Amino acid sequence: MAAFVAVIAGYTATVLVILESLLELNWRYKAWTGVAGIGVAALASAIAVATGVHAEHGSVFSVDWLPSLGVKFALRVDALSAIMGLVVAVLSLFIALYSVEYIGEWGAGRYWVFYTFFVSSMLLLVYADDLIAMFIGWEGTGISSWALIGFYFDDREEAWVGDPGRKRLGVPMWFTPTHSALRAISFTRVGDIGMLIGIGVVYALLGTVSISALAHESSALVPLIVKGIAAIWLILFYLGALAKSAQFPFHEWLVTAMTGPTSVSALIHAATMVKAGVYFALRLTPILAPALIAYASVREVYTGLAWLSLFTAFATATMALVARELKLVLAYSTASQLSYMLAAVFAAAAAGHAAEGVFGGFAHLVSHAVFKATLFLVAGAVIHAVHSRYMDDMGGLKKYMPLSFAAFLLAALSLAALPPFSGWWSKDAAVHAISLMSHEAAMFALITAVLTAIYTSRMLYYVFLGEYRGHGHPHEPGKLMLYPYFILGIASLGLGLAWPWMEHYIALAAGLHEVEAEISLMVMGTAASVLGLSTIALYMRGLRIDIESSPTLRTIKDFLYDRWLLNAIIYRVIVYPGKRFAELISVVERALDRLAHEAIPAVGLFLVKRVHVAENVYDTGLQTSMPSQVAILSEKVRSLQSGDMRDYLTYFVVGVILAAVISAFVIMT
Repeated sequence: MAAFVAVIAGYTATVLVILESLLELNWRYKAWTGVAGIGVAALASAIAVATGVHAEHGSVFSVDWLPSLGVKFALRVDALSAIMGLVVAVLSLFIALYSVEYIGEWGAGRYWVFYTFFVSSMLLLVYADDLIAMFIGWEGTGISSWALIGFYFDDREEAWVGDPGRKRLGVPMWFTPTHSALRAISFTRVGDIGMLIGIGVVYALLGTVSISALAHESSALVPLIVKGIAAIWLILFYLGALAKSAQFPFHEWLVTAMTGPTSVSALIHAATMVKAGVYFALRLTPILAPALIAYASVREVYTGLAWLSLFTAFATATMALVARELKLVLAYSTASQLSYMLAAVFAAAAAGHAAEGVFGGFAHLVSHAVFKATLFLVAGAVIHAVHSRYMDDMGGLKKYMPLSFAAFLLAALSLAALPPFSGWWSKDAAVHAISLMSHEAAMFALITAVLTAIYTSRMLYYVFLGEYRGHGHPHEPGKLMLYPYFILGIASLGLGLAWPWMEHYIALAAGLHEVEAEISLMVMGTAASVLGLSTIALYMRGLRIDIESSPTLRTIKDFLYDRWLLNAIIYRVIVYPGKRFAELISVVERALDRLAHEAIPAVGLFLVKRVHVAENVYDTGLQTSMPSQVAILSEKVRSLQSGDMRDYLTYFVVGVILAAVISAFVIMT
């Protein structure tokens, strides 16, 4: 029941904000109604943790929805959903408090409607014990993210992502809010189609879409192996998760989604929505993998997905090394860290140890949600203070914003995985799960860890250290903005210190009784973090490589800065040809439309008119001309019948003469 209250609280707030907007109440009513709704959801989620985390099979709230199809509105509270729900609700509450001051009056009604709708949709997704209910929550987060990414519908330049005027392969590399919102919904909908097909296959085999039923009857999926479509089905089923959690090439939507308010970036693109794909994998991989992993094709799919995630982690980390926009660095970082989580799940599943993958992926999910939300919220305060999204216009802010610096530093050190911060524990758990597949995969993950620490050092230096390079007057934000991220920054350290205690509950969620740690990987992971963070000394001493002086280095930098040219290639290969094809179809459609609605009716009208004329001619001839001519002829014929015998004799003589002449002519010839 607590899960139901958590889900319904936000939806109730959504309705109330709509009513307040219709009544034209002050924007503060709408803001605090939204905060209150999320607060109730957070309280209910905390109760759900207290009541459901220790339950062996969890507790289920179920209502018949479509009995004829075996579909129920079912919510399950077990260790995994309870902890995930609490993370979502609590972080959403902190970000909501921040948003009251950050968003203010402009667009408040629109913001709080979609904010509360998003939070409830995310909680529905988390607690759902039915794939249809989960999919409804899934799509709810999608439509909310579209609205919030495009929140600044006036496309003000300060909300853009990318450098105005910059092009690669003739493709613009800057993005407006409305453009980015359409990109987000388009990219993720491609994955959702695959996911929906996968759900349809589950229903066809089981006759139900219940996740609990799927867990108990996962052997019913074996016929997919016999039919030879298991690999295709798995890829389609996970496609929604890959798109939602920004795996290559779907990461493109995430990095340009920074056009929304920074509070939206913290909520959707760091703490919650992008974690939906990871959560989908955490929830369903322990069900699917044990039943199917014995088959080589399935194992190859999980191995391939693991390497796809590792590649995404590496590629997006390299992009973060050269990015100039603060939020863009954090966006690349989010895509990279999400890839760690999914790589852990898929790699461990490929090795036949799905539970270890769930532990590694979920541990990093919880940790990352806290420290990345902190980083984004501080970034919003910084950008507002210096009136620029570029790190070139920052620097030296430690002096002007010391509390913001402290929060940012704590979260950044967690991102860089330095002990004893939470990121150190969770990243090692993820790398350990990845190592179960192969040592090469673990080394690849550790190389990415070095890159993570390097771009974190670079970000710290350019934003808070050195000399201030901007033109504004930076200062700390108001308390409603400052306190939430300051508390979350402390939590990044606090979670690390409390990790041995928290680890027990995360292990429960993963279905593990004990957690194994590989000392050698922990040592190498720590070394990777220290090595990457040490590069900050180079910045402090001014020992930086002059990239512009080397054509080769400049080419590499531009390649990374322009996201491996992937965006330009997508537009050149897919978007622009698709646009031209659509324009061609539009021309054909307009031609057919004109043919159907203009040409054919015109020809028909012409023919009707001609037929009408012919009809008039025929009617005139039949009804007027012919009778009159017949009357004249009749009159002539009647005139010949005079009744005078002399006339008749004359006709007779003339007739005899004509007959004689004709006969003579015939005889002679």
